[in-house]
Amino acid sequence: MACGKNTVEKSVYHWETEFDLTAEEEAFLEKEEIQTVYTKFFDITLDSEMRAMPVAKVNFLTAPQQEIVPVVYIITDVFKALDSNAIQNLVANVYEQLQTLNPQDDFSEIQIDCDWMASIKDKYFYFLTELKSKIGETMLSCTIRLYQYKYPNLAGVPPVDKGVLMYYNMGELLSYSETNSILNNEIGEQYLGFGEYPIPLDFALPNFSWTLLYQYGEMKRILLSIDAHDLNDTTLFQQQASGYYLVKKDTLLDGVFLRSGSELRHETCSENELIRAANLLSPEKNQNHTTLLFYDLKPNLVNESDKINRVFAAFK
Repeated sequence: MACGKNTVEKSVYHWETEFDLTAEEEAFLEKEEIQTVYTKFFDITLDSEMRAMPVAKVNFLTAPQQEIVPVVYIITDVFKALDSNAIQNLVANVYEQLQTLNPQDDFSEIQIDCDWMASIKDKYFYFLTELKSKIGETMLSCTIRLYQYKYPNLAGVPPVDKGVLMYYNMGELLSYSETNSILNNEIGEQYLGFGEYPIPLDFALPNFSWTLLYQYGEMKRILLSIDAHDLNDTTLFQQQASGYYLVKKDTLLDGVFLRSGSELRHETCSENELIRAANLLSPEKNQNHTTLLFYDLKPNLVNESDKINRVFAAFK
């Protein structure tokens, strides 16, 4: 491929607790020549005694054919609760868990996912520094949200080898008037074009959908099992001009009780908006070899190869 900032690799996130790829997922990875799968290994949360604990550990039911990059998600409350000694223990625990769960010989990269803010920045960056010291030559990366990207002087620049800019979940999830909380380019564009970020960056785009349940204008829960096909049932739902669906009668759908009068908003990622996002992000590239990741490895992704490739081409 060409030199400069146009060399781009395609990759995906795998966020399920069980790593058990279907034949369709395997075929998708092979067809798209995806060599690396960023796989969530576990979450770090606090137990009842305010100790940091790994939960939701990945279980490899099938042997991965691609290189695996483990991702560890850490809730922000962990760093609010821990002192420096506890953070050192957390580093040792994370490293041990990664080695225990590792289905391959070694890792070329480890990624940490934590939506840090100013109040926990020092503790989080200390954790990253200690973990980098622990893993040696292995690359350490971390996720970066849009506000952290736009305001590096305020948010700080994480002490890692590279970051991945998460260009999704940018809208107001709880807001009744939000049009799309997953992918909103009007919001996203406001965080771009402010100069080259101080560390190398990869980029992540969404290709998933969900349905939000509202009662009296208040968001109650995210429904992952209810899709656009379900909402086309006119005996249960009446489509509103705003893109909402009114629940016409009490019903139990996929184990979810929907009360008459409630409203549902279905959110997805259209090809046009994803291509627009790719066009917006392409000028932000700041390294010779960039990875564009798609979230995540599910039917929304594997059944839309043509769509994904057009988005990928726009980013390149």
